[in-house]
Amino acid sequence: MGLFDEVSKAKQEFPKKKTIAEGVSSLHFNFYQIFALGLFLLFFFLGIFLGNLFATCQATSYFYSKACLVTEFNFSLMIAIWFVGLILCVFFYSIGHIIELLTNISDKLSKFRL
Repeated sequence: MGLFDEVSKAKQEFPKKKTIAEGVSSLHFNFYQIFALGLFLLFFFLGIFLGNLFATCQATSYFYSKACLVTEFNFSLMIAIWFVGLILCVFFYSIGHIIELLTNISDKLSKFRL
């Protein structure tokens, strides 16, 4: 056997558009997982908004120390809000995944009952 015979035997077809769409449409999210994804988007934009709203003071006046001359975006607040949001979203998403696993176990056990 030649090299080209081995290649033609080992060659696989690329997945068709229909099979890819079926694989993507087979993903089902429950309420907790959808809530976690929505909450993540909310915390993402909230972090950007609050980082801009509560800007840090870069330079102050010499005579009036309470007067801020130059403000800049508050990256530490934004990162803190994103981190808290990520922790909450992982928590809710994992609860949804546990519920999905328990539902699958219950469905499989109900098939074996008489």
